[in-house]
Amino acid sequence: MKTIAGKTIAAVLFLSCAPMAQVTWAQVTIPAGTSFRVRTAELIDVDSTQAGAHFRGTLDDPIMKNGTVVVPRGADVVLVASRVEQGGRFKGSDLVQLKVDSIVKGGRSYPVVTSLAESKTSGEGKKTATKTIAGTGLGAIIGGIAGGGKGAGIGALAGLAGGTILSATGQPHLKIPAETRLDFQLLSDVKVQ
Repeated sequence: MKTIAGKTIAAVLFLSCAPMAQVTWAQVTIPAGTSFRVRTAELIDVDSTQAGAHFRGTLDDPIMKNGTVVVPRGADVVLVASRVEQGGRFKGSDLVQLKVDSIVKGGRSYPVVTSLAESKTSGEGKKTATKTIAGTGLGAIIGGIAGGGKGAGIGALAGLAGGTILSATGQPHLKIPAETRLDFQLLSDVKVQ
């Protein structure tokens, strides 16, 4: 009895003094061409966004490889605005192009190179010009009837202002709300642990 108890105590002491083995996870390569979806975590407004601005998001679905989850759903993602254009009254549509800057897994951030996700409003440039010219012409006609040549000039200026105001209120600026799903594709391999 004493021998068995002595051996058990010796084994416990040996195991407790042995150095702890460190667990290391194998590195996995996610290949270029892998598609994934990101859900935005905050509002992206063209009026307050500049190229280079960063935004938060999460993976909408896990990134898989050979049927195994490599990066889980809900992992944090950092988006970056690569191009931002405000349409304004006289030039086309608002535009925001986003790409994924990095994906976070296990507290570690992995930089990635991805395709672009583009959001834009329908172009209003030609319609705006038409509205402005129509407003100018109508103002000139009304001014001409009311006060001759001088009235036509004043009416044209009033019509120009009226046409510009009309177009300015026509279409809201681009806003990408939180919870918007955007599709991306890896353009180069990414190694994660």
